[in-house]
Amino acid sequence: MKALADTLFSGGTILTIDAECPQVGALAIRDGRVLARGTKDELRTLVGSDTAQIDLNGQTLLPGFVEAHAHPFGYGRIWGEPLVNIRASHIPSYEAVIATIKRRVAKATPGEVLAFVGLDALRHEGMREPTLAELDAYAPANPLAIYTFNFHSLFVNSQMMALLGLDASTPDMPGGRYERDSQGQLTGKMIEHAAFQAFARVCEQFGSDRGLRELSGGLWKFAKDGITTVADAGPHEGAIPAYKQLLEQEGMPIRLRLYARVAFDGPSAQALDWGGDDVQTIGVKVWADGSPFVGTAWLSRPYLNSEVTLKGLSLSEDYVGHMNYQFEQLHDLIDRHASQGWQIATHAQGDKTIDAVLDIYEKVLEKYNYTGSPFRLEHCGTMRDDQILRAQAMGVVCSFFVAHVYHWGDPIRDALLGPERAQNYMPIGSATRAGMRISYHSDAPMTEPDPLLSIQTAVTRLTAAGVVLGHNQQVSIDDALRAVTIDAAYHIGMEHEIGSLEVGKRADFVILDNDPRRVPPETLASIKVNGTWMDGRQIWGAES
Repeated sequence: MKALADTLFSGGTILTIDAECPQVGALAIRDGRVLARGTKDELRTLVGSDTAQIDLNGQTLLPGFVEAHAHPFGYGRIWGEPLVNIRASHIPSYEAVIATIKRRVAKATPGEVLAFVGLDALRHEGMREPTLAELDAYAPANPLAIYTFNFHSLFVNSQMMALLGLDASTPDMPGGRYERDSQGQLTGKMIEHAAFQAFARVCEQFGSDRGLRELSGGLWKFAKDGITTVADAGPHEGAIPAYKQLLEQEGMPIRLRLYARVAFDGPSAQALDWGGDDVQTIGVKVWADGSPFVGTAWLSRPYLNSEVTLKGLSLSEDYVGHMNYQFEQLHDLIDRHASQGWQIATHAQGDKTIDAVLDIYEKVLEKYNYTGSPFRLEHCGTMRDDQILRAQAMGVVCSFFVAHVYHWGDPIRDALLGPERAQNYMPIGSATRAGMRISYHSDAPMTEPDPLLSIQTAVTRLTAAGVVLGHNQQVSIDDALRAVTIDAAYHIGMEHEIGSLEVGKRADFVILDNDPRRVPPETLASIKVNGTWMDGRQIWGAES
């Protein structure tokens, strides 16, 4: 007897993201998987008395978005009370940021922990790095922390250092450092892993209940944006028990794949024994360098000598950045985990760093005859064409933070890298032409988990100011859709399960109010997500 469908969708545009059958008129679902696809007439025999028939009413259905690189635990923890959002999107100047901080301090009780998130040298007009003396003066009776928008540097006052147990004797750590003055005293500024670790401890001051509540809300925000699977690229140690508790108490709204956070001096990654299909560890995350927005991405050509770099970021003239590790340390870290069969995802923004990582990848891939999911490079802002070709030949893939172009493209051009390099910043066009299966990501909480904005930026290369930054790096809408569906699924080793609507695959999909192929490219981000489905059941709907 022929199996009947649980649900049949028709009456709209159904995009499968399958090159052999890119569009169909109807889609049949049974037991959480795609049962059949074709025209409505062809699938009529699969309809029984219990089959739910859903009329799309002209909407567009396509595979659920796959977020290849985000930080869901951090996304939930960073935004929302009692933390104060000072991002430049609604507080445009450094002067206004300081005024906001002073107003919050005036309302605080003595000893109350105060934390602000979003300081941005590229977009906060007139920004300069706050000194320890200034931070102490702003909040003489309160521990105070100010986190940058990209989370790669942190500024704290003396009270906060005392709360965290930091002083001149505190050693730097591999992959991070505490800035010191000429006498060796801490200045209150922390970089990379030192900043990550310190701010995690700041957030712990606000209680575990808040963290769990915000985590749940953050994951539902991913679902609302049409995302059905998200890769957490380096969850902080506090994330693992939080995920476990959320799974036990209310379940996961979306599917999680984790890249374990590893460091040179830390333990090796461990697989989870409790997550089932909802939460799995699939690889490891390494931070080889930092961010161009704080000058810690390692470049072959210097950053511009601009007011932003010299004053806002306090960089020296002709600064080129640095790696977080010595080459031998980075090699040993990657080699150790590759020997255990883990997929490697390495944060590498600067082209000098990418050279080093590719050298290491080449050695370990050959040494261990690795055949698992592809080794990854993360963000890849200043990657060169020759590096793209080399990575492609090695089977290495790139996950691009393409929304950088929209949010920060204008200051990247004018204050950070200059017009020539900015044209090829986030070189998705070069990678696509080379035949690489690339993905786009939001790196939430640095930006919102918004696949449609990533698609719009990839197709148009429009900055927030409406300027096209790099015509040669534009891609087609079909290529952009693949980068947030099937090719992102390939990055996390799930391309045989999700990412396209093929018979036997999971019934993960999103319903949009318009067809991305049929709207003006500059309006793609305005398309509304009307429904998100995972394993054949609706997990979010606009009507709710």
